[in-house]
Amino acid sequence: MILNGKEIEKLIKEKNIVNNFNLENIRSSYDITISNKALKFKTLDNEISLFDASKIENLYEEITIDNGYALSPHESILLSLKESINLPNNILAHIRPRTSFSRLGLLINFQHINPGYCGTLNILMYNVSPNSYKIFPNMNIGQLVLETLSSEVPEELLYFNEKTPVYQNETGNRGSKIYADFIGKVFRHYKGNYYFVENISMNSETMEYMVVYKTLYNNEDSNLWVRPATMFFEEIDPNLPNNITGQKHRFEIVNEIEKDYTKK
Repeated sequence: MILNGKEIEKLIKEKNIVNNFNLENIRSSYDITISNKALKFKTLDNEISLFDASKIENLYEEITIDNGYALSPHESILLSLKESINLPNNILAHIRPRTSFSRLGLLINFQHINPGYCGTLNILMYNVSPNSYKIFPNMNIGQLVLETLSSEVPEELLYFNEKTPVYQNETGNRGSKIYADFIGKVFRHYKGNYYFVENISMNSETMEYMVVYKTLYNNEDSNLWVRPATMFFEEIDPNLPNNITGQKHRFEIVNEIEKDYTKK
């Protein structure tokens, strides 16, 4: 069941499902607004492999838009919301585009928000028109539609209990963390050994993403390792003398182990 304005207002006041809110934004949905922070896409020289965390992390330039930002024709930008969202176990949400923007050729992505999610979302805006438009902080860019489920989602299925809820409790500007898809996959190191990715964790001091992985062979030092995601997925010279596989990244995913390099 989709919640109406009165129900949304009650949940905001009693359950804090929307923080940094403005009650005037409540209608049959909640009008979301943008903050003064954004991520501008850089133009990189070469194609970007989705295995390459270092390039993905370097894909954005953080900017402030206090004085507005001119969005050029066919340009995209990631906009941080002013509001943060905190969903209970029995409510999910959708972010839908604003009609007035769509008619100008300014589109935002449809966003599904799982029960249990908490954080400040970054929303993609794409200018599909031939014109440049100036956008400003505090502008309404879309609608937050809230729906109740027939029953609460079991704890083990909530977003924050997934293996790697990389966008949980996010604040400010965050880009894509697509390499979290590689949890539970087998990777080969360029020296030939195979490893299993257990998880993606975050360094509490630097907020840097770390890959937690274990050896698929007996190792005297340790069978469990941690390495920065940017290093784990980085490009290497395929002509290195000890690159016996000839691969282009430090670790590369393998769907089938055709040759076991661990057997000397």
